[in-house]
Amino acid sequence: MKLLSTKRAVAALGALLIVLFLFRPGVSRLRHRIAGSIGTALGRRVEIDNVRVRALPQPGFDLEGLVIYDDPAFSPEPMVRAQDVTATIRLRSLLRGRLEIARLSATEPSINLVRNHEGRWNLAQLLERSARIPIAPTGKAPSERRPAFPYLEAVHARINFKIEQEKKAYSLIDADVGLWQESENSWGARMRAEPVRTDFNLTDTGLVSLNATWQRAPNLHSTPVQISLEWQKGQLGQISKLLTGRDRGWRGGVDISANLSGTPEALRVESQAAVTEFHRYDIAATESVRLAVGCAGRYSINSGTLADLQCESPLTSGSLKVGGTLGPIRNGLNYDLTVATDKVPLASFLRVLRQAKKQLPQDLIVAGLVRAEIHAVRDADGPVDIDGEGVGTNVRLIANGGKNELVLGDVPLTFVTAPVVNDSPDDKAEAPQPQMRIGTLALATGGTAPATAGGWISPSGYRFMLTGDFALKNLFQLADGIGLGGSRPAVDGLARGAIDVSGAWQGFAPATIVARAQLRSGRAVIRGVNTPVQLASAVVRLLPDSVSLDKISAQTGTTHWSGSASATRHCAPPDCILQFDLSADRLSAGDLYAWFATPAAKRPWYRLLNLGEQTGPSPLLEKRARGTLRIGKLELKKVIGNQVSTQVSFDRGKISLSNLRAQLLQGSLQGNWTIDVTARSVKYQTTGTLQNISLDQLSALMNESWVTGTWITGTGDARFAATASGLSFADLLDSATATLRFSMKNGSLPHIDNPGSTGPLSVHKLDGDLQLDNGMWQLSTAKLETHDGIFQIKGRASAENGLNFSFQRNDDQSWTLSGTLAKPRLERTSRTQAAVVPAKQ
Repeated sequence: MKLLSTKRAVAALGALLIVLFLFRPGVSRLRHRIAGSIGTALGRRVEIDNVRVRALPQPGFDLEGLVIYDDPAFSPEPMVRAQDVTATIRLRSLLRGRLEIARLSATEPSINLVRNHEGRWNLAQLLERSARIPIAPTGKAPSERRPAFPYLEAVHARINFKIEQEKKAYSLIDADVGLWQESENSWGARMRAEPVRTDFNLTDTGLVSLNATWQRAPNLHSTPVQISLEWQKGQLGQISKLLTGRDRGWRGGVDISANLSGTPEALRVESQAAVTEFHRYDIAATESVRLAVGCAGRYSINSGTLADLQCESPLTSGSLKVGGTLGPIRNGLNYDLTVATDKVPLASFLRVLRQAKKQLPQDLIVAGLVRAEIHAVRDADGPVDIDGEGVGTNVRLIANGGKNELVLGDVPLTFVTAPVVNDSPDDKAEAPQPQMRIGTLALATGGTAPATAGGWISPSGYRFMLTGDFALKNLFQLADGIGLGGSRPAVDGLARGAIDVSGAWQGFAPATIVARAQLRSGRAVIRGVNTPVQLASAVVRLLPDSVSLDKISAQTGTTHWSGSASATRHCAPPDCILQFDLSADRLSAGDLYAWFATPAAKRPWYRLLNLGEQTGPSPLLEKRARGTLRIGKLELKKVIGNQVSTQVSFDRGKISLSNLRAQLLQGSLQGNWTIDVTARSVKYQTTGTLQNISLDQLSALMNESWVTGTWITGTGDARFAATASGLSFADLLDSATATLRFSMKNGSLPHIDNPGSTGPLSVHKLDGDLQLDNGMWQLSTAKLETHDGIFQIKGRASAENGLNFSFQRNDDQSWTLSGTLAKPRLERTSRTQAAVVPAKQ
């Protein structure tokens, strides 16, 4: 009972003291006393704008505008600035007549960590000073009379970093920080925050957690420390942007942990890092790839060197190890490292590469093991110097679902530092950089002898070369199998030449394939054309932006071709355009039928261009092409043209033949044609001239179609323009419209009697204009010169109503021509009858 009454008395006395303390007048004058108490504990000048007394839940003060200034040797800016701070007092200090802060809690403070030109941090100086002052631990015993180190904490804080007077872009936000004195000679700290950059809008950078303890020592370098650090739930792309200022395009979850123990002069470092679901930003992760590494070493803050470094990353049945020294870090990164791989399966590298290179086939298999040892040294003032050797044993590539296998055997590897050598004289040699050189080695690609392959890989890019004999089919299948497909000629056959595959890692640019080869005994297939092209020889060129066939010598059926063709690469319709300059020795309607007609179809040759009649859309309707076409002999039924040349444009079913020239009917033809096959009915439009054509041959072409025997003789010229559409010859005639300005000389019309005399009509010269519309030919006034006089002719003709023309001689005598073209009838008429030609009934 006596003990209980004593405790009650002490409690009552404490309560009375609290009341007297809280409610005595002039409490606001304690502002300077509180600032002095905090400043004494921290060794820094402290200012407070305002103080408010708080009784619950614990007696203390609400401080407004707290500023803790930094040592001027580090920065003129405050070290801590906080608008709202809660200060909790130690009750027992009041009994001794002192004001002692037990806990100082700041909400949303701004904290500046500064490193001076000597490489020292302001926080380290603060900790060193605290270690020298005989202050009691934060959780001191009741009998302890010395002032205790207050428990310092900050919630939702922002931690900024400065190097001398330059504020860096890195910050920690939403930080939860605590600092306390754990025992007589040891301190503790904790932190949990989100790393950000002030110059970028970052998300998913993860959370950084730190727990640390350290003990009293004469100086910071000899202070025993124990630090546990974790960086969790970060996203690889956002972390790369945080550290380098640019999203490098990689994705995956990042987890890092590290334990540091010892003193800053000899700090034992053990760490683990892992990236889960690793992949490139534009590649859908089809398999879970985890990259992990564990490292250990000894770090010295005096030399800035991480020595005795040992890192290991297990890879299936093998391992990848890194050992050596990292540092010192001055103006750049120095290191002396040895990298060793032992029995590492190439399949492990392929799993990573599949997440790093777009369109790498999922069925590609790489078999074999890699063994290598590389020594890398770098001085901060110079480039990396590496040397080493290795070998890939029993290397095989299996592609296209196991259909294609390429056996490489043992592949030698050499590691050097050298400039990148380019073949082009316009390219400048790059600065020396590390390279892994591969080969050379013999490669069986279906040629008469193995080809030679080799290449290199560097931090900036890669290059592989293949020279010798190879089969294009095998080469293209291999390219598809390893993800190097792309636009190329649909050509098979044997070739001899060189292929160069190169690219840069930066920006994930696709590989550039450049090649030049002499093709022989090849075969090309054109989509939409039934007949394959047999290539006797050609020069194949693949450039970064185009693919071409030059010096072509080819055969399609009975037609021999020569010339060149080229197309753009990496394009999509309708931007892809084929350009050509081709010559054919002969071409016939039968060839056209065999090339384009549906095999089951039986149609006249002039309906071949109606691609819409084929089952489903024709591939030719998707094509675009332009170029020059020359044909030695063109046979369209009985029409034969020699030395034909034209500029051809094919634009998704619209064909244009411009500047068409040909020797035709012992004369010449020059004109322009457009043919539209995009609709169900083919549309034709043409303009041009005929000169010195043989009307005897024209009559022979019309023989058996309109009239038997010779219908006209002599030579003729004409200027024409016509349009027509249809799928049959009758449809074309019914829809045709045309204008024809013609001139005939030194000939005859054997089926028409000579007006005014006996015998067939002989023509010295005949000029006139013809118009065709709705199947009706209309002849304007024409002038006919014969040995019997000069005649004016006009009239019309049609298949339905036959001939209806009037002939009027310069002596006012007139005749009418009626009947049909096969059986014309010429009769003399009176002047009245000749004045008017009857209209069509």
